[in-house]
Amino acid sequence: MNHSEQIKAIPRRTKKGVLDAVISSAEIMVFAYLITYPFPFKAVAFIPLVMVAFIISRDINSPSVTFRLLFKNLFSLKMLIQIVIGLELGIIAAIYYRDHLGMPILPVEIRPFVLVAVSVAAIEELVFRGFIQGQISKLNTDFAVVFAAFAHASYKACLFLSPVAIHQQNIVVFFIWSFAAYIVLGFLKHYSKSIVPVIITHAIFDLVVYAEVLQAPWWVW
Repeated sequence: MNHSEQIKAIPRRTKKGVLDAVISSAEIMVFAYLITYPFPFKAVAFIPLVMVAFIISRDINSPSVTFRLLFKNLFSLKMLIQIVIGLELGIIAAIYYRDHLGMPILPVEIRPFVLVAVSVAAIEELVFRGFIQGQISKLNTDFAVVFAAFAHASYKACLFLSPVAIHQQNIVVFFIWSFAAYIVLGFLKHYSKSIVPVIITHAIFDLVVYAEVLQAPWWVW
């Protein structure tokens, strides 16, 4: 079977899911690039974000069923082990990050902004590991992990690539570290068969890192 025949053999629903994931990834990058601009570009930036929301909502047949699937087998022994692994990964990564920046290893107080940080972390995981990786995995599971990690790291990088952004770090190094971290999260999601452990990992990382932040950084739109 040649390459064209292999493509034709892919179910139409799988092709649609992969296309939706690719388009959503591109739209999110456009949003990230434009959101740092002042009005009216900031307002325009939400157009691709709304399109992503439309694509995702179109692929969710039943919100209640989807919600139940997200938290399926939550209290099984395997899931509890994966959650503990997620907690440990998040804490270790956060401590390393704080130490790298010369911050105290653990936060001395928790400010209200941390609720926003944790919420953003959960939403990002639902989009990148939940939707994008989930759709691409219909084609190939390993490629899905890599693609979702690349899309997520590219989204983060685009926040700093805009000419009006405050460039405070090496974008290449930032992208590589982000990509590597998201690869780990991708495989955690793949082997756990659940989005819960990766949400916990990302949320606990942001909780520890941003606990003392008084107000949202400039890149938090």
